[in-house]
Amino acid sequence: MEEIDFTDKVAIVTGASSGIGAATAIAFAGYRAKLTLVGRNEGRLMETSEKCAAKHNIAPLCLILDLTIDSNCEMVIKRTVEMYGRIDVLVNCAGKIILSSLHDKSMEAFDVVMNINFRVPFFLSQLALPHLTKSKGNIINMGSSLAKRFKPGLMPYIITKSALSLMAKHSAPELLSEGVRINTICPGTTRTNILSNLNMNDEVQRIVYDALAIDMPQGKIIDPKEVASFVCLVASDMFPNLNGAELLIDGAASLT
Repeated sequence: MEEIDFTDKVAIVTGASSGIGAATAIAFAGYRAKLTLVGRNEGRLMETSEKCAAKHNIAPLCLILDLTIDSNCEMVIKRTVEMYGRIDVLVNCAGKIILSSLHDKSMEAFDVVMNINFRVPFFLSQLALPHLTKSKGNIINMGSSLAKRFKPGLMPYIITKSALSLMAKHSAPELLSEGVRINTICPGTTRTNILSNLNMNDEVQRIVYDALAIDMPQGKIIDPKEVASFVCLVASDMFPNLNGAELLIDGAASLT
């Protein structure tokens, strides 16, 4: 079986300033990919960039952007093609959790989560498609195994992650003739910056993660590096017929 190698290939990773996005960017760099990193936290994105460059001395293109603004999504594609001349992989990692339910008196939380978690990946995929068609590349959406379970307060989040899986399933047959693959990877509970983004201090985060670990069959939270390795495997040329799939990496949590 051939080894994973992204030499001279270009990957865009959104949400690259933390968590799975950052780990994915670093993993791609380890396989010699040229990278466009997109995030909103400049300090953390630069830290990710430095770790990527340290792998094979290939400095990524870093873009500090709010992707909920359409022109910024257009800029990601434009700047990437200007810099590298091609796009081979789009990894839609940017995402957000806001606790919400039907009992809310406002649509604000729903609209925010729907926008960043689903509309942005959909629009970026539209914009990248002509370039992915030329390179016979692929799209990877970051779903969630929570879409397979009931979790109170997470309905809008779960809806968006389910939508990403459906997007891949329904896009794959359409894109087949163009040589473009699209898959969704659905991690279980993974250690990311989501809790700190909810303004939880370190002690509260520890308590929450300990509680979440109890709910995991293997009794521990997933390391983002494991998910990142899986992303690179799926994005590689090793499995040309892996297409339209919803791939769980959750330690069987969705089955319990």
